[in-house]
Amino acid sequence: MLNRRNIRSKVMQELYSMDRAGDTDLEKSVKRLYTNFENIYKLYFLLLDLLASLRRMEMDLIERRKKKRFKTPEDLNPDMHLVENRILKFLDNSQALADKLRKYKIHEIWQNEPELIRYLLDRIKESPYYEEYRKIEHPTFEQDRQFVMDIYKNIIAPEEKLRQFLENWEINWADDFAIANTMVMKTLSELQEDDSPYREFPPLFKNEDDKQFGRELLLRTFNNRDKLAEMIKEKTLNWDFDRISQVDKILMMLGIAEFLFFPRIPGTVTINEYVEIAKEFSTPKSNQFINGILDRIYKDLLAQGKLNKIAASGKEERDEDQNETEHN
Repeated sequence: MLNRRNIRSKVMQELYSMDRAGDTDLEKSVKRLYTNFENIYKLYFLLLDLLASLRRMEMDLIERRKKKRFKTPEDLNPDMHLVENRILKFLDNSQALADKLRKYKIHEIWQNEPELIRYLLDRIKESPYYEEYRKIEHPTFEQDRQFVMDIYKNIIAPEEKLRQFLENWEINWADDFAIANTMVMKTLSELQEDDSPYREFPPLFKNEDDKQFGRELLLRTFNNRDKLAEMIKEKTLNWDFDRISQVDKILMMLGIAEFLFFPRIPGTVTINEYVEIAKEFSTPKSNQFINGILDRIYKDLLAQGKLNKIAASGKEERDEDQNETEHN
């Protein structure tokens, strides 16, 4: 579920935190890094349960309206599109999701936040997505899916009240929200109509290589930080090195570490990834600066025969590039 760009971003943040704190305990740093990865996974499951909670709220409202003393025609014949939506129903009935929620001890969060769930449900019902969806007498599975993806992308994910709630619950979730939203959307796009309630959700890491990548990148960069910094200084003689932002320095150090110690990652992929991360985490002009410095360093290392890059086939390079950029 996490892609390499997500992993790189979290390694950058951990190295930045270590630098600010003067921390050199690598064992604790690696442990924090993987705790942060796990927290993203926990948030992902919580957001999937948020969708199921919307269905549960709608079912509860329908039942309560049926018990009113004076019932309206709508009370007697409620719209059942949300309750019968097969995506929402799958999430609500998923044993695999229930197991994950209990594992992370987050299975009761939404039932204790009825006001927030009702607020989101009302926003959905006021939306043009719901208005169009309810006009479909018998939605197909794909129409059910498209409706859920539309409301998630356009109503739930941008909702500031939800972001504030998550940040109050766990401070890092404000930064992790975008990553978890991407994971949710990917999962929604892959669900099938005949999925079992026991269908497992994707693992946190695509494979063992991705799982180890964060640890190795952090260790290689930290343990060679003086050498990597010196290489940057040599290419920034016209700049005051101490005035280059620490985020930019760390991103460039990570990039050079990949050039030197990760032979299977093409240099162009490395440069592109850190340029994209700079757009998100640094100043408006940082991406151009980082692109120029990393490109010069890579070409020099290549010319000096100091790189041990493994020549990849066209397919392998495309696969690696897809691994870096998928769902960003």
